[in-house]
Amino acid sequence: MIRIYNAADRVRVLTLDFDPRLRDLLESRFTALADLLDWTEFVIVEPGDTEADIVREVGFSPLVEPIDGVRFGEEGFQPFWDHFVDHGGWFELSVSFGSSFAYVLLISAEQPAWPELYQLCRSYVGTSG
Repeated sequence: MIRIYNAADRVRVLTLDFDPRLRDLLESRFTALADLLDWTEFVIVEPGDTEADIVREVGFSPLVEPIDGVRFGEEGFQPFWDHFVDHGGWFELSVSFGSSFAYVLLISAEQPAWPELYQLCRSYVGTSG
C-alpha cells in the first residue's frame, strides 16, 4: 500500500516504477484536484494488501457501509462513496468527509488485492452514494 499524503509524497510517487496507466492517472488526478490536494489523501491499494491494511491506513473498509455496518454482499448494503470510476486498469474510489477532506483509493483492476474487493469494484463501478 502506498499512501500519498503531501506534496513531497506526490513528487516521490511519480518517480516510482509503476504501471504507466497508474502514473498517468495520478498525474491527471493531481492536476484536476490541484486546489484540493492539501485536503486529499491518495492510497494505492496493491496486490497483497488486506482489508485490515486499508482500515489501518484510512479508518474504514470500502466493503462495510460505515453508518449501519452492513457488509458488501449482505442484504441492505448501500454504496457510501462519492465517486467510483474504472479508468481502464485502475479503479478510483473517493470518499469525502464533510467539506474539507477526502480519501481517494486507487485499486488495480488487473491484480486486485483480494477477490471480495475486486467483486465490489466490478459490481459498483460508476456509482456514487
